[in-house]
Amino acid sequence: MNRLVLLLAIGIVVGIIVGIAVAPFTNIMPSTTVTQTVVSTTTFTQIATETILMTATTTTTIPTTLTTKLTVTQPTTIVETVTTTELIPQTITITSMPTPTTTIITRGTEQKLFEFVLPWNDNAASSFDLSQYLDKPAGKYGFVYVGSDGHLYVGDKRIKFLGVSVVGSWIFAPPSIVDQYVERLAKYGVNLVRIHAMDQNWDPSRNIFKIPSTRELDPQKLDRLDYLIYKLKENGIYVDINLMCYRSYSSYDGLPKEVDQIQQVKDKHILPFFYEPAKQLVKEFAYKLFTHVNGYTGVAYKDEPAIAFIEVLNEYGIIFGWLDGAIDRLPMLFKNELQKKWNEYLLEKYGSTQNLLKSWGSLKPGEYLENGAIKIFTLDEYRTRPETAQRDWVEFLWRLEYDFYMEMYRYLKEEIGVKQLVIGTQVVFGGTPNIQQNLDVVDTHHYWRYPVGSGNDFYVVNDAMVNNPLGSTIIRLAYTKIFGKPYTVSEYNHPAPNMYRSEGFILLPAYAAFQDWDAIMPYSYGGPSGPAVFDSKMIRGTLEFDQDPARWPLMITAYMLFIRGDVSPARYWVPVELSRETEIELIRSLRASVWNLPNGLHIAPPHIPLLHGVGLVTTNGTRPSTNIISIKDVSMPDKPVYVSDTGELIWDCSYGVDKCVFIVNTSRSIVLTGFISGRRFDFGDVVIEVGETMLNGYATIALHVLDGQSFKDTKKILVIAIGAVFNTGMNIYEYDSRKLLFTATTNMTSIPDTYGLKITTFGNWGRPPTIVEGINATIMIKTQYNAFAYVLDSRGLPRERIDMISSEGYRALYINNTYSTIWYEINIFR
Repeated sequence: MNRLVLLLAIGIVVGIIVGIAVAPFTNIMPSTTVTQTVVSTTTFTQIATETILMTATTTTTIPTTLTTKLTVTQPTTIVETVTTTELIPQTITITSMPTPTTTIITRGTEQKLFEFVLPWNDNAASSFDLSQYLDKPAGKYGFVYVGSDGHLYVGDKRIKFLGVSVVGSWIFAPPSIVDQYVERLAKYGVNLVRIHAMDQNWDPSRNIFKIPSTRELDPQKLDRLDYLIYKLKENGIYVDINLMCYRSYSSYDGLPKEVDQIQQVKDKHILPFFYEPAKQLVKEFAYKLFTHVNGYTGVAYKDEPAIAFIEVLNEYGIIFGWLDGAIDRLPMLFKNELQKKWNEYLLEKYGSTQNLLKSWGSLKPGEYLENGAIKIFTLDEYRTRPETAQRDWVEFLWRLEYDFYMEMYRYLKEEIGVKQLVIGTQVVFGGTPNIQQNLDVVDTHHYWRYPVGSGNDFYVVNDAMVNNPLGSTIIRLAYTKIFGKPYTVSEYNHPAPNMYRSEGFILLPAYAAFQDWDAIMPYSYGGPSGPAVFDSKMIRGTLEFDQDPARWPLMITAYMLFIRGDVSPARYWVPVELSRETEIELIRSLRASVWNLPNGLHIAPPHIPLLHGVGLVTTNGTRPSTNIISIKDVSMPDKPVYVSDTGELIWDCSYGVDKCVFIVNTSRSIVLTGFISGRRFDFGDVVIEVGETMLNGYATIALHVLDGQSFKDTKKILVIAIGAVFNTGMNIYEYDSRKLLFTATTNMTSIPDTYGLKITTFGNWGRPPTIVEGINATIMIKTQYNAFAYVLDSRGLPRERIDMISSEGYRALYINNTYSTIWYEINIFR
């Protein structure tokens, strides 16, 4: 695994991957000559030069799917043979450099970290201001709807969403605050806001309800929500409203006093699946909210085209709750209600205890259908039951879950009359594919190294996902998409204090575009705890990224790759069969689990989504009809380099499994993230060389064309360079030993090796301002014209001019920490 390799993609027609063993290199684009050079910053000795030529004709097979009845197995195929001579690439040269080419300009300082704060209210008209591309007001062309191709549309055009979740008290901010942060969202290309946790229970004084009950809406909070939706609409930003996230039912709501004994709020959310009074509370809230007329727009929520989505229930279903032990923890009153429905289900299916016994083979003492005495299955009890009984139990829960979501869907659409698209819950993170496919949109969540623990006693594993391609979040996200349905990812993050978190804001949009998803929404903008702190000038917690220079600036990259469409969709698609029967069996056998409910990764190998498009084919679902490849025809690459069938995405671990690099190479965007130092990446029109970094070679560099169609004709290029990011005085501890590893200051010249450790702040997040690493790199643009670059300030406005040096047909920009910025703007006089 640590040998130096290269994987070349072959066949534009089929996109089946072939591995070629070479020295460290990353394949870039079709018909492009690529050079990658290993650069050492200490001793430079010329080692070797290798050139590999490939001009052979390849013959490949493309399967065409027959129309067959859906089963657990993959579909029967007819094979059609196609011949192609188009290859990616044809010539590759790999050399080690005899001398370093990255120039370091010291300008009298040895500091590697500098203060850099992203203003919370930034609406400056910088060269990368993306608000100009948002259609205003949102909804001007009517409601968002699902087209015949299973994607989202508004008017006659497809629409994709780059969103964020605005959480808790941020929803109810004063109008003067809302005005400013909404404009900032628009500047960074955000065109969707998910209104999340307005029902939060951690500080009831700041939720939407008139406490102590959760049945009446607070008029002042509702007015604040009205204003937020009004300003979002005005700025071209659509809305996703979550109906139930953290609502804590109580006896004040008219439920039995036993509900107050339920300690965990999510355990209370299991009640509407079988307990009618709780279900009616969900409906009542939906009715009051969506029939309410917005005081600023004059439009009822149900008739508001700027509201694109309604989510019924965040991350929950009765199957999920059972696997999580929620049924075990219920008070007896509610267990009895569930047992009543369980016995009704069995009586309808079997008719008598005798027939039930014949099917199951055994019953517990005293269990008779006629008196409703068949016990519900706690987790421990379940494992002692025969397989047939287990299947009946899972099918019973599946039916309860299906009935709840279908009833809520009909209630919203038919009785309230909402015109928005309805999401049930998140597939895998709460629901199952064969249930959720019946609603308008399929949604999911995922995180890399989600915090373990609670409060200040937590940790994250400090490693880079780029070093784990086959164990990455991308694989499971891809295997959750259902063919023929819009697919959204409404929560995603690489939480702080993981030091490699910038990678997440590259990998997610890149593969979302390649897999042709419909929306991505990193989580969260604003935080869950206490009063909103808008101008914090620091990272406030693990998930809040609105003032984190490691994550927030890369929303621009996310926009370019995903919304602007710089990354192309896959050319070939691999269907993965996941029938209702398979889904139920995965749950019955406990192969599926909490946070990992049935998905394609239970069936298909992990490498396929890195090479081709994938999606689930569910019972009564849609399957792709063209450009299909079967699972069995996609082999694992011989070497750890994964090239998309478009040639635009390369996940390269050939330099070592702990030195992986991810590359995006398109006509308008070039992006590197991972362990990129000491290597020279030659894209033809662009060459990037990276020096040492504080994270043992890790950094993220993104180049985006701001005008024109390619790096060949552009006059402006945005450069973003990100490394380590902390708060001033931020303490990093090893979780298990409680040992303080370091305290972040601008005087640091190195960071202790913490890779792979469980790290934490124990709540000591330090103080403002944020401090960031200046990446030492050379950016070379192939052009005969004069060029210069602006050093950009924290709002993206020019602060200082740098002349670019001419060298052998290129103009070179040398960047480093002394410029005290994370971004630059290259200007070319064409």
